[in-house]
Formats: sequence, C-alpha cells, structure tokens
Amino acid sequence: MSLYLTIFDGDEEVTGWVFGHYSDFGYFRDVVAAKLRAGDYPTLMTHSDCDGEWTPQELPRLRRELQLIGERFRQLPAEQPHGAFEHTAEFRRGARSLYDCFHNIDGESVFEALIALCDEGIRRDRAILFQ
Repeated sequence: MSLYLTIFDGDEEVTGWVFGHYSDFGYFRDVVAAKLRAGDYPTLMTHSDCDGEWTPQELPRLRRELQLIGERFRQLPAEQPHGAFEHTAEFRRGARSLYDCFHNIDGESVFEALIALCDEGIRRDRAILFQ
C-alpha cells in the first residue's frame, strides 16, 4: 500500500506526493535508528505510520529533525536499500552519500520533499496528512 503525504486547506488539496510504500517509510526510519540515535528525532521516529498527521505545531520540530538527519546522512557512505525503495533505484545511481539514497516516487529527495511539505504546512498553518 502506498503512503501519500498531503496538505489540505479546507476541502482543497494544496500539495501532496507519494512517499512510496508504507514499508519504505518504515525502512527509512529503521535506517535513521540504525545510523543515528533515534531518540534525538522524536517527531519523525515516534509518529505512527498509519493514517494520521503531523500537526502544524509539530512541523517546525520535524523540519529541524529532517535537516539534522540530512546533514548526518550526507557524511555517511551511500548504501543500497534492502527490500525497500525498489521503485527509486534509478535515482540512486551515482549516490555519494546515504542522503542521496532516499527518494519519493517522483525522484525527489525524501529530505527535500518532506522539508518543503513542512514549509508549506507552516506557512498555511495546516497539518501534513498521512493517507
């Protein structure tokens, strides 16, 4: 099943994209936990991966966590995901760091796409919804 992350303003969807499978989101968090201290990133790491949301109040913290994780992942060697992110293999060609190994189905960096969602949610005072 695919994980779609979106922001609505009233009944209107203002932005959204497919992360990949729910299991890809789980794998991403597993890698964060394996390479870094999961407890340092509670907004990302403790959020349920089922239908839910990151509230507007959580978005600034989530944005900071993603920036910090991204900085650390840029310092780690690239790794091919095992059993996850199969749909984005083409985007990992030439990856120079772990940061370069995670993309949504559109080929955007998971970090950059999530940070952009945070920025839009903060700007509009709207939650990021899991669908």
